[in-house]
Amino acid sequence: MDIKKLSSMEIDAIGEILNISLGASATAISTMLDARVDITTPIVQVRDKDEFEFGNLEPAIGVEIIYIEGLTGSNIMLLKRNDVRVIVEMLMGMEIPEEDFELDEMNISAICEVMNQMMGASATALSELLGKAVNISTPVSFEIESPEQFKEKYFTEESPMVVIGFTLRIADKMESEFMNLMPIGLAKELVAGFFSDGIPDAPEEEAPAPVEEALPEPEVPAGTADTAAPVGETLQNAAAPPGEIPQSVATATPPGEIPQSVATATPPVMPQAVPSAAAAAEQAAPPVNTVQPPDYAAGAVDPQFMNSMTQMMEMMRQQMEMQQLQLQQMQQAQAAGPKKIKVNPVPQPNLEHGADDTELQDSNLELIMGVPLEVSVEIGRTKKLVKDVLELNKGSLVVLDKLAGEQVDLFVNGQCIAQGDVVVVDDNFGIRITEILADEIPLAQ
Repeated sequence: MDIKKLSSMEIDAIGEILNISLGASATAISTMLDARVDITTPIVQVRDKDEFEFGNLEPAIGVEIIYIEGLTGSNIMLLKRNDVRVIVEMLMGMEIPEEDFELDEMNISAICEVMNQMMGASATALSELLGKAVNISTPVSFEIESPEQFKEKYFTEESPMVVIGFTLRIADKMESEFMNLMPIGLAKELVAGFFSDGIPDAPEEEAPAPVEEALPEPEVPAGTADTAAPVGETLQNAAAPPGEIPQSVATATPPGEIPQSVATATPPVMPQAVPSAAAAAEQAAPPVNTVQPPDYAAGAVDPQFMNSMTQMMEMMRQQMEMQQLQLQQMQQAQAAGPKKIKVNPVPQPNLEHGADDTELQDSNLELIMGVPLEVSVEIGRTKKLVKDVLELNKGSLVVLDKLAGEQVDLFVNGQCIAQGDVVVVDDNFGIRITEILADEIPLAQ
């Protein structure tokens, strides 16, 4: 097989590999941009320097990654300049006018981070599919000044490139075409890892021709030696050893006389002659013709692919169940909240011997007054998902449910007893109480 070309089976295998890896990339981008991402089935083509064009992507931006472990070669991603602007807008949470967008250091860093997440997830999927570690270098983005300059850099006269086209949809923000380029050598290395038992040969299409010629025979009227002879010859030639003359050829039939073999075989045997001839043609053809490429490829990949995909789906299901359980527990805890009951002053008994009881009460009050209490002020609260809490780092902004200037709550031992305004006293924060919640003192659970 020519090392500079790809067979149809290899092209199908590359399409299947990229379909799996790009699916992982879509998941990574969706998590990063917090939006739904869809990637269509890739279209694989082999193009040389003169055939390759990307006019529908101009002005285009390229991102190149180099495989440093597991695979050999580089991978170039081509995308529209406006698509890069949309992705950067979603990543930074701000709108950038098209005329003000420049490929400066900040925007280069942003798109490289997106491509790093995308190609990193793709490399992880390839690693699980090929059964070996696959690592990539840091993506390098560049602006394509002219198609000729790009072709001179990445194309050679001797070897074409594998061009993969697919459509990327990000929610309702963007729907555009992307291109992925890789050398023939890298594509063959992917296919070699995909077929662990070796790449099967391409099937020959000339072998089924005799069977197709034998099919119309039942439509010819039977009853003469001339019409029955081809069927007899087909059966005899399939069964006779090489070098021996078939009996139907060696024996002549007198004119006007119908041979006994033909007379007995014409009505009932003619429908069976075609399958027999087809079976003989299949036995004489090479073994590879009996296996269709799609079934072979599926049979070679299904065990390993389905095992890895089953493990990934099981892990994702467990993570989702754990997150849902934690979210439900948080919601139940927040929904329950502290119970509040109405409290009335304790009625003081009118005792006859008030003098002695007063001294006892005073001593008890002195003991109670010496109990330390923890006083705290709460300026607001908010609710966050587990994912959002795990992503908090230095510089993150958390917005509370209280407005600026709104009263804050005063808590004593975790119980809200008053509300007031925040003040500053001698460089320290304080609270000026404006309302005592005497009628609603929460009880600790």
